[in-house]
Amino acid sequence: MATVFQQYFDAFQVNQQRLLVAQADCWRSWCEASVHHEPSPAPMGRLDAPMMSGASVMQASADAQHDLMLVLERWFTEHQKTWRRHLSVTPASVAPCVVPLDLGLAGYLIASRASRQIQHFASTRFSYAAVSAVRGAHHAYRKCAREGLKKPVIRKQMVISGAGMHTTASRISRSGGA
Repeated sequence: MATVFQQYFDAFQVNQQRLLVAQADCWRSWCEASVHHEPSPAPMGRLDAPMMSGASVMQASADAQHDLMLVLERWFTEHQKTWRRHLSVTPASVAPCVVPLDLGLAGYLIASRASRQIQHFASTRFSYAAVSAVRGAHHAYRKCAREGLKKPVIRKQMVISGAGMHTTASRISRSGGA
């Protein structure tokens, strides 16, 4: 039990440090982006660092949750091994009462592993959704600038499918007016 607490503490400490570094980077990049008061020829370019650092904060939080869930799963796995050792020496008359507990523990471990993996995949994809949207906006902005359009209207569609959330290709309405 002491090793589980030590693993939990170590995971918490590493992830807290990772989160603090990501938050400091995010704060620094947003401060640097807000300092510029003069008009910039590329206003979209100033959003790159803040968006990436924001995604890093979200990813650090998701990684912390993933690591802590992994430590908890290891703890339950150790308990399951201990439980099975006791189950092997249990009298046959008590076995019908004890087997459902073993099945419940095995079911919990299966569900926990699946939910941890799904959560980590989803949070990784979600943390970079904003970055993907900014990249799409950059692409549309550059395309409009090349073609001499004065007023680009960018429309992004978010699609949620079985494979996860993703953005479809940008559609640009071109209006030559002011």
